[in-house]
Amino acid sequence: MLASNSFTIKAIAFGALALTASAAVPTDNKLWKVPARIEGDSLELAWQQLPVKSVKVDTAWHDGRTFSYYPFIYNFGGTLYLLFSASAKDIDGMGQEVRISSSNDAGITWSKPEVAFPAALLPNQTTVKNSKYYCDGGIPQRALQPLTITSLPGGSFQVFAVAQSSDNICPGYFQSAGRIARELNVHGSGTGLFMGDPCWIETNDYTGAHEWAETVYGTQYGMKVCEQKDVINTAVNEPDSLGPVATQLFNSPIIASDGQHNVTYPTKAVWHNSPDGSGYWQRFWQDASVRNNTGSAWVEYSTDRDGKNWFPATDSGSQIHETNIYQEGEKAHFGAFESTEQLRYYVSNGGMTKALDQELLTIATSRGDDPAFHKIGIVRGGNAGKKVARGTRGLAPGVPGFYWPSAAEVGDKLAIAYSENRQVIWVSVIEEAKLP
Repeated sequence: MLASNSFTIKAIAFGALALTASAAVPTDNKLWKVPARIEGDSLELAWQQLPVKSVKVDTAWHDGRTFSYYPFIYNFGGTLYLLFSASAKDIDGMGQEVRISSSNDAGITWSKPEVAFPAALLPNQTTVKNSKYYCDGGIPQRALQPLTITSLPGGSFQVFAVAQSSDNICPGYFQSAGRIARELNVHGSGTGLFMGDPCWIETNDYTGAHEWAETVYGTQYGMKVCEQKDVINTAVNEPDSLGPVATQLFNSPIIASDGQHNVTYPTKAVWHNSPDGSGYWQRFWQDASVRNNTGSAWVEYSTDRDGKNWFPATDSGSQIHETNIYQEGEKAHFGAFESTEQLRYYVSNGGMTKALDQELLTIATSRGDDPAFHKIGIVRGGNAGKKVARGTRGLAPGVPGFYWPSAAEVGDKLAIAYSENRQVIWVSVIEEAKLP
C-alpha cells in the first residue's frame, strides 16, 4: 500500500473497469505467430540477423563500477536522450545513480554520459559497500532507476527526465520512496543538459524512513517539490508515455485476470485506429510471479483514450491476459511507426542462441489491423561477453545477453538501447524499411 501522504496523481473516476463497447478489442491472445526459432531437425537458428549499426555508449568498469543497466531512450525534436542506471557494486544497491547522454545524429554518436540524478548517500557514507554489507546491518539501500522522459502538454516545450526510487530492503524486496524529475535543456540555449536541479514529483512515508532528506537531495537540493509536479505526473502516466516501473508496482503488485499471477514492467501503449474512428490501446506486461511463473508476456487492451480504466488510474489487472509470447524475465519495449499502414514492433529477449548459452535481443513486427506478430529478426545475439557480473544480491542471472530494451523512432530510423550483461550500454540503429 502507498503511504497516505503520497501526492501521486490519483484518477477521479474509478467506475469503468470493464472495456467499453465503442470498439472491439482482440479476443485471441495467441499473438506470437513468428517462425520457429530452430529450423526443423537441423538445430540451426532460423531467425536472421538484422542490418543494424551498433555503438557503445557506456562501459561500467571504465570508471570502476560493476553495472550499467535500465536504459531508457527518448526522441525530442530529433535529439535522442538516453538515461541509464550506474551502480558501483550491485543492481539496485546503495548508491545507484542515473546518468544521461544525448545524440544529434539518430544514435550514431553520443555525448559523454553525465550524472542526472546523483547517488543518494548519507554524509558518513563516503564509500559504497556491497548489498551484503547493508543487509547484514539492516540498512535500507537508496537506489534510483530511470523511469521515463516526458514532454509537457500545451506547446510549452518543457521536457523532464524522471527517476524512480527503487530502494532495496533485505532479504530481497523494494520500498520505493517516490519519483524525482529534472528539466532538460532542449532549447539549445546556455550550456549543459539541464535547466535546473532535481525536484520531487512524488513522496511517501519511505522518503522519510529511508532518510532521503539527509542525502544530497536534502542537503544540496533542499527536498524541493517540482512546481509542476501534477502536470509532470499526468504526462508520465499517459498510456503512450508510462514508464516500466512505478511506486505502486514496487510497493504493491498488480494481479492479472487469472487472480494468481503478479505482473509488472508495463510497456508503453500503442493506439490502434479503427475505420469507424474509434480504436483501442494495446500494451504488454511481464509475469513477475515467484512461483509458477508462466514465462509469457501478458497483454492488456483499453478503449478509453485517456487510459482511465487501467493502471495507473486503477490497480485492477482484470483485463490483463496471458499470451503465447515467450518473455525471458525482463521487460520488453512496444512501439509503432505511424506509416500509411501502422507498423508495430516488439523488442524483447525472444529466445536463446542455438547453443542455449546466450539470450537473443529480437524485434518482432505486426502490421495494419492484425495485432499478431508474424515476422522477427535479431538485433544482437551470440556475441555478448562470456563473463557476467552477478553482484551480491544474486538477482542478475549469469546468462550472457542483451537486456532491458528501450526504443525511439527518429525519422525513418529506430534507435534501440539495451544493456549487454547489465554492464555495457549499447544503442543499435536500424532503418524502418529494414525491419522484418
